[in-house]
Amino acid sequence: MNKKNRKILLIIIVAFMVAVMGGVATFMYLNPQKTTVYVFKDNYKAGDVITEEMLTPVRCDSSIIVAGSNAETASRFVTGQDIDAVLKTGDSLRMDVASGMPLTISLLSVNGGSSVEMSMDPTKVAVTVPLTSITGVTPDLKDGSKVNIYATGGESNGTVLLFQGMRVLSVQNDSDGNLSSATIECDSAQSLKLIYAVQNSSIYFGLIDSAGYEYVDGEPSYIPGS
Repeated sequence: MNKKNRKILLIIIVAFMVAVMGGVATFMYLNPQKTTVYVFKDNYKAGDVITEEMLTPVRCDSSIIVAGSNAETASRFVTGQDIDAVLKTGDSLRMDVASGMPLTISLLSVNGGSSVEMSMDPTKVAVTVPLTSITGVTPDLKDGSKVNIYATGGESNGTVLLFQGMRVLSVQNDSDGNLSSATIECDSAQSLKLIYAVQNSSIYFGLIDSAGYEYVDGEPSYIPGS
């Protein structure tokens, strides 16, 4: 092969390599990188420990748009690269989740936080109410129970149904094992109202079955002589 032919062959090889590299680059540009996120198979409650059986893997783009800017999917969702670490730490849910919801970092409990903090909705407030086994319905009141909260006496000189279907985050017992208080999950407005009622009236719980209880409108009350 003479010198001229070798130059032509070299040019052809270089052109071929450039074309291949350009094709690969174009393919990579038109086909964004993928990653794996996880969605819940069913509905689960706040406080449930996350296990592999609760999740289904879903493939999606490795980048997302957040507030108009590009961001890594892993910055908002638990992905394949960190799912093992999440499962090994035994993190629990901070709020109730529904089937099909993606597992996000914000849903995970805070490592080192209290059991109440780990089980509550991060947008809510926890308020503790002093109780007895009578005012708290039963000495066997449990975490996760749903209760109505009544205020009796005080300014109204009667009994008012303040809240319906409130979630008990935690119950506390005294040294003798008797019910002494319960911590309730509230929004900000409810927390103010509940604390005021605790300070100015007697508080009673009414245990309900959240699946069958029929909620009523307003704040039903009983005022003697009215």
